[in-house]
Amino acid sequence: MVERKNSEKRIASNNKWTNAHYDRVNLAIQKGRKDVIKAHADSRGESVNAFITRAIQETIERDTEAGGISLSPDTVKAAQEAAEATGEAVSVFIARAVETQAQRDKAARGLKT
Repeated sequence: MVERKNSEKRIASNNKWTNAHYDRVNLAIQKGRKDVIKAHADSRGESVNAFITRAIQETIERDTEAGGISLSPDTVKAAQEAAEATGEAVSVFIARAVETQAQRDKAARGLKT
């Protein structure tokens, strides 16, 4: 008979605490991806849960960095290529491009009197 590390009472107590402090999310991924995710997490010294949690948090921060603005994949690709050509970070390039266009628009409105 296999000896249990924790008593049933201890397991129940741990489950009660976990249920009170954490939400659960079920994740379905393509066959074979789990091993890839685990290997990546292991290579960074993280658990799979920690890696997924970090990936989600970083994505939320990146997506909301500009006030929740979402760009099409084509626009992002164009910005990445242009930023690479100028040696700037994508966020710096986009900020400069928006400011430049805003100045052009302002000047154009001034000419339309």
